[in-house]
Amino acid sequence: MDLTLSDDARVLCIYTGGTIGMLRTTKGGGFTPFPQFLSSNLRSQSRFHDELQDSVFANSGDVEEYRNWEVRESSRSASPSPTPVLPATGGAKGGKGRDHAKLVVQTSVGPKEIPSLVTPRTAQGKRIRYVVWEYEDLIDSAEIEPADWIRLASDIERNYHLYDSFVILHGTDTMSYSASALSFLLEDLGKTVILTGAQIPLSELLNDSLDNLLGALILAGHYRIPEVCLFFNNKLLRGNRSMKMSSDEFDAFQTPGLEPLARVGIEIDVAWNEVLRPGIRAFKAHKSLSSKVATLRIFPGITGSSVRAFLTAGDVKGVVLESYGAGNAPRREELLSAFREATSRGVVIVNVSQCATGAVAPDIYETGRALAAVGITGGADMTVECALAKLAYLLSKPDLTPAQIRKLIAQPLRGELTLPSPIPTYSAPMEADDRLRILFSRMIECAPLPSIRGPPTSPSSGPSLVVSAPPPPSADLSLSTSPEISLPPEFSSPWPATRKDAEVAEQAVLPYLLGQASARSDGLLVNLLDSLRGSSSATPAAAAIALLNDPATPALHTPLHLAVLSSQPANVTLLLASGASVHSRDVLSHSALFYAARQGSLDIVRELVEAGAHLGEVEIGRGDVGLEIGRAERVGDESALEVWRLAAGGNWDRARECFRALLG
Repeated sequence: MDLTLSDDARVLCIYTGGTIGMLRTTKGGGFTPFPQFLSSNLRSQSRFHDELQDSVFANSGDVEEYRNWEVRESSRSASPSPTPVLPATGGAKGGKGRDHAKLVVQTSVGPKEIPSLVTPRTAQGKRIRYVVWEYEDLIDSAEIEPADWIRLASDIERNYHLYDSFVILHGTDTMSYSASALSFLLEDLGKTVILTGAQIPLSELLNDSLDNLLGALILAGHYRIPEVCLFFNNKLLRGNRSMKMSSDEFDAFQTPGLEPLARVGIEIDVAWNEVLRPGIRAFKAHKSLSSKVATLRIFPGITGSSVRAFLTAGDVKGVVLESYGAGNAPRREELLSAFREATSRGVVIVNVSQCATGAVAPDIYETGRALAAVGITGGADMTVECALAKLAYLLSKPDLTPAQIRKLIAQPLRGELTLPSPIPTYSAPMEADDRLRILFSRMIECAPLPSIRGPPTSPSSGPSLVVSAPPPPSADLSLSTSPEISLPPEFSSPWPATRKDAEVAEQAVLPYLLGQASARSDGLLVNLLDSLRGSSSATPAAAAIALLNDPATPALHTPLHLAVLSSQPANVTLLLASGASVHSRDVLSHSALFYAARQGSLDIVRELVEAGAHLGEVEIGRGDVGLEIGRAERVGDESALEVWRLAAGGNWDRARECFRALLG
């Protein structure tokens, strides 16, 4: 099976243990993790593994496709050969057996080849090729330790350039703790990381394992959501906002105060307005967490002596204080003095609410003001799990002072808390016709320049446009002379009637406009982005960032691709600063980095690499990179070789070897 096909999304699935892959120890006994059961079970189900794409799932796109499959299956069953073809366990790719192509996983002791699995083609058009990397010591999540989080972060870092996204199979009891910790450890994350698990294992007939794992794989393989997420019961949640709310229901996790990032139903609905933008620097994993953190829950009758003993035990450096309601606690001096003594010697205390919903607002009640007065920092709407992880992360940074940590605690680093909203003015937004007038004026500005259709009308017409895209399919740009059908007055209404209508209109054309503007040097991209950030746009800023990573051409070029192809370094810098992803790939599986290197743009290549870009496995394994290196070597183009050395990084020798292997 050719692994260089660009429609295969590569996902690394790490199995740490947990209910999803458990078996009963005896009939009627308790559940326990069992080595290799999970991958064997998945390989036996065609919805999780269909190497030859000959299952009913892979051939049910329409009635004709299914009928053809039925005929093939009938003729196969009528074959005179009585001996079934057994699955192959090795051999060359492309053989007649079900040969399990292997993918490389980088471990702490070196590379390891693991047989891959591949799903049937999904409704979104891709197959998900994945490996299940099973840790040697499978654990119940109740036994998870911070060292396990650091191992997971390190393993993701080792394999970051090899896979498109990552799925972590984990027990449910501490999944929110792990998701919170990983969200901070994975710095400048540019790829999707999803934790999932189950309440009932895959070994049981009725279970939630199937939907949770399949949904996580499909989301990881199709959507660039650069966050640590948690997928459960058809909802993709921000990991550091999640809480386990039930031990016996499939809908076990929620994110109070934040809607799911995606919902899987008849369609997959991604809330792009809420998705965080990718990091602006190269990805790296932080590999340290402070162990000197703890939680302290306020309860009626708590004494100052017990609080003082708690705060002085074990050289504690950070405490999550679980207070009442909106951040309140008793104002007894024995308590306040214990807190004051701790904060004065550098202990960072974060105030979070015992309530599942709502936030700490220390300025509402005098009891809350008293805690703030002794140096306790308000944690807004952070969960206890997240506050613990954030404290452990910040306290592990040796250069940060307690004052700096207190300031960072109150700021969102990974979308983990909601900043207080400004006082509402109750003023109406800009009139709908004004918003649309601005939108269509931008369309006129971004229209293809005259030089693309013919000679310029004047010397100042600007450079010719090197790329173009058809208008969005939803836009009807034709002019009709047919008389309009009039309606009774009671059916007339202004359009857009809501800001949502205006947002839909903008998002229908914005990818095209951004693509056109990215290829030009006349400042239109600056103007367009400024207008999106301003009050004149109905599209929220977060959604505008998501549009930067939407394909702007039929070849799936994003605005960043087009800026590179048009040699517009200023636009590249602007797009990266505005949230463009360096990991987006076109229909040929090429990133902007590949095109920048092929064009010899050293400065652009350097900027992309610094932002976390890397050449993909498809580009290297298919020989594309080696071909370009070979061309430069044949003509002695040292400048081109310098560019490719920078772009290829540690894959320089492997890229050349792959190309030579293809030549035979």
